[in-house]
Amino acid sequence: MARTGIVTAAAIDVLAAALSTELRLEQDELRRIAARQAAELSRAGFRVTVPVEALSTTRRRTRSA
Repeated sequence: MARTGIVTAAAIDVLAAALSTELRLEQDELRRIAARQAAELSRAGFRVTVPVEALSTTRRRTRSA
């Protein structure tokens, strides 16, 4: 799987967690499906974004871990 950005990776994880509760399927399978869909959306020109403040805070937390 191609490397995704931190925002897209977070969106994939959130979608997989929410769908696993709704559909009662394994998160790993749903994460794979969500990642494929995110890649298709990116190829179609869509971008997954968040406010700059959220990204800066997340990067600081990721680096310090």
